[in-house]
Amino acid sequence: MRYFPSFDEFAALAAGHTVVPVYRQLTGDSLTPVSAFCKVQEGDWAFLFESVVGGEKVGRYSFVGSGPFLRFEAFDRRTVTQAGRGPKQEATHPDPLAKLEELLSAYRAPHVPGLPRFCGGAVGYAGYDTVRYVEHLPNAPEDDRGLPDLSFAFYDRMVVFDHIDKTIAAVAHAHIPGVRSQESGVRKEELAASYEAACRQVDRLVERLQQGVADLQLTDIDPRGPVTIPHQSNFTPAEFKAAVVQCKEYINAGDIFQVVLSQRFKAPTRARPFDIYRALRVVNPSPFMFYVKAGPTTLVGASPEIMTRVEADLVTIRPLAGTRRRGATAEEDKALADESIADPKERAEHIM
Repeated sequence: MRYFPSFDEFAALAAGHTVVPVYRQLTGDSLTPVSAFCKVQEGDWAFLFESVVGGEKVGRYSFVGSGPFLRFEAFDRRTVTQAGRGPKQEATHPDPLAKLEELLSAYRAPHVPGLPRFCGGAVGYAGYDTVRYVEHLPNAPEDDRGLPDLSFAFYDRMVVFDHIDKTIAAVAHAHIPGVRSQESGVRKEELAASYEAACRQVDRLVERLQQGVADLQLTDIDPRGPVTIPHQSNFTPAEFKAAVVQCKEYINAGDIFQVVLSQRFKAPTRARPFDIYRALRVVNPSPFMFYVKAGPTTLVGASPEIMTRVEADLVTIRPLAGTRRRGATAEEDKALADESIADPKERAEHIM
């Protein structure tokens, strides 16, 4: 078995950082991200990220994580923080986003050659109402679900699939002792203990990947079939149309310039959330597909756009405006793309 980086390289990387990733690189031709997730996941907190570029080509990386070492949730101004299996710490913060940023700033990791830019960190969601932390908005909607506005889990162990190199990296982050308390240095013995602990965590990840999968069943699907499950909206058709008219009046009055008028649909099902994700990745392969277990809540989704990426001092915003169906030929594809680019409404949405 070989671990990356070596201990000497690890000791050099530890300077000025609070966590350092350690990994083993494995052949990746006998596993899929879905089967790996089923092997690695445990408890109520885990995630799987996958990517299909252009609806046709698998993205380079897939990410699997489970067993976070820290969790942070916010219910309006009330926050709940829990380290591992320890007690929950509740507090009140005027800005829970600032508290989340404070927690994130405590963990500084170096880039390790052979790993992608994401190999550990906070995974979760921020609900629409988190905007109320930074803007004073009236008429808050009724909270009829009791879900956190913010929910993030901090993962220091992950499995990373590289679909280009056909390899898997089993990653565990070593926590560097003493750095957060501003000690002048860390003894070699302490670094060695942290490195060894990370190596053992990597080994346990690999052991789980080598196990069989008990609950991954072959499931019949019909991607082109009709929707047969009865579903219910929180709007009637008449109520939704009236809301559209009201939104247009707000736009004409200058009160708003854009609105996402959403419906909540619910339907009875006996399907497991992960099987719903497996079906979604068949019928709607997308650049950003996600399955996130966040305690009692499970998020399943597929998005075509990045929304926002921040790296160092560079912020990338890449919103999409408008969609068109795919063409039957390359020529039709280009014609539809040109039509979208020239559409006045789509161009106006980008300007906004």
